[in-house]
Amino acid sequence: MERGETQKPMKSQNKIKIIIVDDSPQARRLLKLMILEHLPDVEVLAEAPDADVAFELIKNHQPDLVLLDIEMPQKTGLQLAEELLEQKITCEIIFTTAYSAYAIQAFRLSAIDYLLKPIQEKDLITAIEKVQHKKTLENDQKRLQILAKNLNTAQPQTLCLPVLNGYEYLDIQEIEYLEADGAYSQIILINNKKIMVSKNLKHFEVLLEGFSQFLRVHRSFLVNKNHIKGLKNNAKGEKNIILMQSLQEIDLARDRKKDFFKAMEIK
Repeated sequence: MERGETQKPMKSQNKIKIIIVDDSPQARRLLKLMILEHLPDVEVLAEAPDADVAFELIKNHQPDLVLLDIEMPQKTGLQLAEELLEQKITCEIIFTTAYSAYAIQAFRLSAIDYLLKPIQEKDLITAIEKVQHKKTLENDQKRLQILAKNLNTAQPQTLCLPVLNGYEYLDIQEIEYLEADGAYSQIILINNKKIMVSKNLKHFEVLLEGFSQFLRVHRSFLVNKNHIKGLKNNAKGEKNIILMQSLQEIDLARDRKKDFFKAMEIK
């Protein structure tokens, strides 16, 4: 769904209607058993072994939610999701995947809901309850396109940020630094644009693991070392002030100094 379009409400106030899509009969059976046992307000409308069968079932039954396997023969779950959006067939989608930790990071950076196989009951319950509590559908074709791009690069390059009116899409390399603001974080880009997000700094520190350019230099700051201009001395003559390209000065915490100097190859 493109930003600005009217979003449809969930079809049922009581039961959430689901279609399960997975090429493994055992995986479909286990998901259905978990739903029957733990989620009485959920109705499994149908199951599909591949994307083509799933497309027809989704078009005909119009479920609230599709549990969609990513890795299927002939056509992937991601391709099916894009096809549904192109045809303006809207429903919530939670991907199920056995992808590696690297690919999971791509899902998280792209702000796409997923369940990691083997799926745990508590994770399934949490994911479906999250959908039940939503007031509107939030499918977004651009997020799916970004997920495909992030999955097909050596390292993901785009970060999707949930903001008040939708999503912001950032080139990770253009982030200069992130600053903690209580339970929020402020993201500062190289063009001096600032974005406030309702996630704490620890969330982004974990999210950006694997991106060696991001360094936690203070309890309140996560910086991109590629945008550091230099170091300045503090009042005591110690090199404890980081000067960013924007000329923003950031304190380097004493307990972070050793790791920072190592990352920056400073002796």
